[in-house]
Amino acid sequence: MNNYAPEYTKKERIAIIVKFLLLALPIHAVAQLWFFDWLREYADNANCYYYGNITGVHLLMYSMFIGLPLLPAIMLFIFEGRRSLKIIKLGKSPLPGEKVFKKTMYTYGYKAKIQPVFVFLFIGLCITSSLWGAIKAHKLTQDVKPCEQQPTHENI
Repeated sequence: MNNYAPEYTKKERIAIIVKFLLLALPIHAVAQLWFFDWLREYADNANCYYYGNITGVHLLMYSMFIGLPLLPAIMLFIFEGRRSLKIIKLGKSPLPGEKVFKKTMYTYGYKAKIQPVFVFLFIGLCITSSLWGAIKAHKLTQDVKPCEQQPTHENI
């Protein structure tokens, strides 16, 4: 009996890496060339942007304290949640028929369940951090100062 999970071929590994790069590189380029500059400029004048009863400061604070911790939890659940649940249910890792990048021996029982349990613990930690962030963001945005007129060339 072969006690090792099937491995990806070299061609399959290269294809997976190329697909990842084709997705990641444009996101990275947009972030570096446009998003971070826009965010810096927006943050400098965030209290001047009004969206009904909230300001840009509210958007930034809530995004930072709720969105940033919640994003990895959502991503991890999307990409690893179902797999981790199956491993916990079956007690076998890697899953039957699942290919791996390097020679990997099957593990069974509680040893197979350790990684999925940590996945869900991390998701829980991120969600807890988001809940704490909601309280913190609310406290920080209670006294948002109104927008002061930015100096123009005529005022200088």
